[in-house]
This record gives sequence, structure tokens and C-alpha cells, in this order.
Amino acid sequence: MTMSVHIESPLGFTADFPDHTQVLESSTAGPDSEQYGLPGGVLVTVIKDETSVRDAPQATGWAHLMAGFYLEERAGTLLADGELDLPGKAAYAVVAGYGDAGSGKVAATVGVWENERFIGVVVLWPYASPEVEPRLGMLKEIVAGINVG
Repeated sequence: MTMSVHIESPLGFTADFPDHTQVLESSTAGPDSEQYGLPGGVLVTVIKDETSVRDAPQATGWAHLMAGFYLEERAGTLLADGELDLPGKAAYAVVAGYGDAGSGKVAATVGVWENERFIGVVVLWPYASPEVEPRLGMLKEIVAGINVG
């Protein structure tokens, strides 16, 4: 994945995403969030939520809390969870597989703590097969491309 679309967000982060990334005009995730459509049907939502998250352990808790929607409401299955081991930031991900309108999807909720600031990242993508999911390499590239100022 070559990262060549550079985004400077008013929410206080920058992001470098692959060619052909679409910046979605209005986020379905509500205020203090932005959404991006990446190639391959990947949807990235970045959420600023500094009022409820004030340190790295709370960022991990946020990832678990947000994953609850896909695990409980969507009857999903836990595929992976843990630290993404990215330089310069604490990034904890919970990855779930679930069914959505007859097709399989994967949801990764990631709490990112960098420069004493929090940003939440939710990445959704079409489920490919048990041999390739969860695509943690792709997820790490996406999250590594997001930097909190």
C-alpha cells in the first residue's frame, strides 16, 4: 500500500492514506469524527474523544467498549485483540468478524494514545477468508498512517 493522500484534519491529526482514498463529506459517526473510504471497500472512521479518554489504559478500554457493538449487537466473533506495536504510539486493537446484510465484514476498533492525546479509529472491511483474516498488517499500516498532533 503506497500512502500518498495526505490529510490535515481540524480534529488535530494528520493522516497518510493510499491513492484513491475518498474523504467522505459527512461522517455517519457523528460530531468530532471524520470518515474516509480507502481502496478495497475499507472504511476508516477517526473519532476525537478526549473527554472520556485521558491515558493509554483508557484508550485500550475504549477499543474494548467500541468493539462491544460488533461483538454483542451484531453477534460478532472476536478475531484478535492486542497492542499493534507501532513506534511512538500506544495503539490497542480489538478485531471482530460479523455479518452485515448477508455479507461478512471485519471491524477493528483501535484506541490510539500519542503525544499525550487520544484518537479512536474504527476500520471496517469486507471479510475475505479465514486464511487472510484478520488482516493485521493492513490495519497496522492504516493506523501507522494516522498521527495525533
